[in-house]
Amino acid sequence: MDRTAKFIETFYDEYNKLGLILEEEQKLPPKEVLSEVCSVLLDAGCMRDEGRFSSFRVCFLDPKSEFLDAYIFSHSLLFDNPIPFNVKSIHKLAPAINPAMSYLVLDTSEYPFLIRGIIVAYTTWEKAIAGEQQSGGIRMPRIPNIAVNGPGVIAGCFGETPVVTYKFGNCVFPRTDVFTTSLVADKLRAMSSVPETEWFSFLSRVIWRAEKYAHGGAVLIVPDYESCAEYIDVKYKLPSDFVFDSESVGRSKELMTYADFVAKLTSVDGAVVLTKDFELIGFGAEILTDRMTRKQPAMCFLRNDNTEDKNARFTDNGTRHRSGYSFADSVEGAIVIVISQDGVVKVCTKHEGRVHVFNEVVLSLG
Repeated sequence: MDRTAKFIETFYDEYNKLGLILEEEQKLPPKEVLSEVCSVLLDAGCMRDEGRFSSFRVCFLDPKSEFLDAYIFSHSLLFDNPIPFNVKSIHKLAPAINPAMSYLVLDTSEYPFLIRGIIVAYTTWEKAIAGEQQSGGIRMPRIPNIAVNGPGVIAGCFGETPVVTYKFGNCVFPRTDVFTTSLVADKLRAMSSVPETEWFSFLSRVIWRAEKYAHGGAVLIVPDYESCAEYIDVKYKLPSDFVFDSESVGRSKELMTYADFVAKLTSVDGAVVLTKDFELIGFGAEILTDRMTRKQPAMCFLRNDNTEDKNARFTDNGTRHRSGYSFADSVEGAIVIVISQDGVVKVCTKHEGRVHVFNEVVLSLG
């Protein structure tokens, strides 16, 4: 059986559930074509370039299509001579593709398949710094594509947002709703005086930046320092509320600058600690699990459809995740964001006596 058969079936199913009015240029290629494309991409993703694995995207849009006319910050650049689509060619081209702003354009209308060019997207500095585009100031054209994220990992995407990920033989579904409609969002709305649009922009930016640093880290959002002082040792106390103390014209720019600053703090070992209004308490914080009443809290691991994964266990997770879960269990109202070195984001909070964990958190499609 084709190793990506389930992934491809799921990509089609989830893609069709998006409920969007799809134009002809937004359609996926036939399944047998997509199967061969995925096989080549998985092999190419296992190859190193100067000691590093490349991340890149491949799309299926005719580079001469008028569809891109609606995206004034997108351009098609065509090769004078199309490039054969194979592992060797992909390996050489991949380092030139920034997955946050460009696609390799794959022509599957004839066999053998050809790489026709590159679609490049960009934005204005004003939009980027104001956070109008959440994922670092770029909004990719909304066309189906495959993102390669290293050995054994590819994602079926619509624009920037993954619909389903193939990870080492398994299908993984991302969560795009955690900061919009989940109990995490409800808790933030209830306890924070920061406007919803601002904390959504702020957290999206922090997560996006922290993922790019590939260090791994954690962000602890607490009601106030007193609520958690017993359970953490903050190595670098740096209390500040500078971005939230005014209604200045440049507030949105200050917010993005602050988010970038906080994201960089996650690169230091230990957690970043913020209040419910996103005032900074400090960073490099150690969670003192030996002071907590329960060494193993009651857990609820949620799938993307909000059903509980009964097979997931507290002990299946590493030290950083387990300490984060314990912190959420011990500090009433706390929200914990854990970012792995490989970019996987989990968010947890306590609800009705159990720590609820949202896995594979990604930025919203909207």
